[in-house]
Amino acid sequence: MPIKVFYHVKARQDFYDLIRSTMPADRYELLTMEGDSEEERLAKLAEAELVIVGGLRMSEEEVEAAGRLRLVLHQGVGYHDTVATDALMKRQIRLAVTPQGTSEGVAEHALMMMLATGRRLAFCDSELRQGRWHSNTFRSTARQLFGATVGIVGLGRIGKQLAKRLIGFETKTIYTDLLEMDPGIERELRVSRASFEEILTRSDFISLHVPLTETTHHMIDADAIAKMRPGTTLINCARGPVASQEALLDALKSGHLGGVGLDVFEVEPLPAPNPFAEFPNVVLTPHHAPGTRDTMLIKFSEIFANADRFFGGERMENEISLV
Repeated sequence: MPIKVFYHVKARQDFYDLIRSTMPADRYELLTMEGDSEEERLAKLAEAELVIVGGLRMSEEEVEAAGRLRLVLHQGVGYHDTVATDALMKRQIRLAVTPQGTSEGVAEHALMMMLATGRRLAFCDSELRQGRWHSNTFRSTARQLFGATVGIVGLGRIGKQLAKRLIGFETKTIYTDLLEMDPGIERELRVSRASFEEILTRSDFISLHVPLTETTHHMIDADAIAKMRPGTTLINCARGPVASQEALLDALKSGHLGGVGLDVFEVEPLPAPNPFAEFPNVVLTPHHAPGTRDTMLIKFSEIFANADRFFGGERMENEISLV
């Protein structure tokens, strides 16, 4: 009998079809959401031995409702705020993440955000579609990457991929990270280490690539923004609460921040009215930095390869220790 796999997030049918295209149909049966009620989600969870989670948090109640659950696989890496790990540990349910594809996709997105925010792309596109011409509007404020100092906060998988892509733009790239970095990696990526304070005070562009923890919550607050150069552009493709939304809005209103690119928000979905909508130097995307077809095919192929390892009694890749 096929192992029942529940995809925890409500998605479109074409996305479910994409998942099934990577799934060994003789070994797994995919359960999906038809509506988006918690009642339906709990009913599907009760059937599942494997749950695939993404941006929607799997709560303690949901873990308890999944009586047959043996394994949780995260389609990305940000399990800290999307899985009730204490509940999994209590029931000795194992958890693994899927970094494959994430790093490249998010790095591309962060780079796109830098270029789009610096050039006011979203605003200019919207205005031009309505017949308004802004050829000279931003010539004194728009920014380019060539020659800029870019600060990367978190030189993990994603941060490294971003640094690699910045080489061609001839930026001066600095980074801060909790871990010591091999000098050979620094030379290869053409980066130099700096303190968090130096990232704030020296960078023209700052890109955040850290998980959401007690330490990183609101690491970008009013005090941090005040230390930035006037005109600095901030990019957040990590987690929304890493940057204080109130502080960002205040700095945009005052003109201290030169631009903001956000793929993530303190509350998701972003409620209406959109508080960032009035600013021409802001670019917004709906938490889909790694969300390309190319990345998803890589991810779900690896998810089912990892599931095969687990159910075949082999060692999984990228398992998270819940001890």
